[in-house]
Amino acid sequence: MIATVALAIRTLRANAFRTLLTMLSVTIGTFSIVVMLSLAQSGHRTLSRAIEDLGGMRLILWLPNEDDVPSARDKSVYDDGFTNADLASLQAVPHLGAVAIESGYGTEKVFASADDPHSADVVGVSTGMLDILSWKVDVGRDLSVEDQLARRRVAVITAPLAEELFKGKPIDALGKTAFIGRKPYTVVGVLQKRNTFGIHFGFSWDESAFIPVETAEKRDGRPEQARFFVGVTADPDYNESVEAMGNSALLSNHRGITDFQSLNFKGFLEQFYKFFVILDMVVALIAGISLFAGGIGVMNILLVSVTERTREIGIRKALGATHFAILSQFLVEAITLSTVGGAIGVGLGLVTTFAAHAAISHFQEAWVPTYSMGGVIASFVSTTVIGCVFGAVPAYRAARLDIVEALRR
Repeated sequence: MIATVALAIRTLRANAFRTLLTMLSVTIGTFSIVVMLSLAQSGHRTLSRAIEDLGGMRLILWLPNEDDVPSARDKSVYDDGFTNADLASLQAVPHLGAVAIESGYGTEKVFASADDPHSADVVGVSTGMLDILSWKVDVGRDLSVEDQLARRRVAVITAPLAEELFKGKPIDALGKTAFIGRKPYTVVGVLQKRNTFGIHFGFSWDESAFIPVETAEKRDGRPEQARFFVGVTADPDYNESVEAMGNSALLSNHRGITDFQSLNFKGFLEQFYKFFVILDMVVALIAGISLFAGGIGVMNILLVSVTERTREIGIRKALGATHFAILSQFLVEAITLSTVGGAIGVGLGLVTTFAAHAAISHFQEAWVPTYSMGGVIASFVSTTVIGCVFGAVPAYRAARLDIVEALRR
């Protein structure tokens, strides 16, 4: 067998340029598989991490149902929309780790100086909302229970907004006054800069101001009907039971009127992640087409080689070479072409992926560099299989040549 391998390598080296071109077709295929799968999986993991940082599968939202408007009679027997009593009922639900109020008021002009206004999303929140989103305060403090009870005009703003409003570092914003909806609010905290890879949660991660929901509603007269609840369970396995108990508690408070809907992120994200898997398969299939084309190239060049070396094959057979020896030689040549070409493609693919990760990370800090080991393994296995499959026909044709006919050429 060692002699067969040595002979195959010697034959391939004798036609170095043709061998290189044949291997190149396989190289491109494995290169494509490694790079495309690695970048696709990196994008998926980056998006998944951004989702998990926001609570991921543990999130449950309770939203007003705009399609089911209570009648005048219904409104007379219970408070329309979500109330603090509803919040208290949800907080008593077992396995619901935390729940808070969010109330979006849209984009408004926010300014520290009247001649330099900026647009920002204004969001009313109850205490603990930013903790649910795992969004830490960089400088200063979060909104407190006392801020809610005293209905203080205090705000926690995003770092980019702080820099725009006060023309300095985030710490320079602490204690300063920002006008939100023409009302003066004292900045008590600035949030860490955050990159969520395009995921929105009803507000901008760069240009937002968070104010106590009690202040917004009771002191500034903002609508209470804009409220919705954001909850996070202790474990995704509890989502279904927590959702059912939460719905039951809200129905009891609303006298059996279903004027709300719940959104369980577990089921939604499970389908979302399954889509990731399907997308990986599609990417691999697209890249695999070029590898298949490379296999055709291997077969084509070996068929040409068999034609060119017909006399050589006849001489070997005349000297006693067996059917299996001839078959083995051409199979080894095919496997060598495909595996060496595949190895070069994998190496180039990993180097290119590394460079791509470095470039993307420079512009997208949240990028999660991933190297598809599955793609690497699949490339090596595929090239070996391709060598065997696409080399089988030329090898069989060479082994079946008649000695007399071969020697005449």
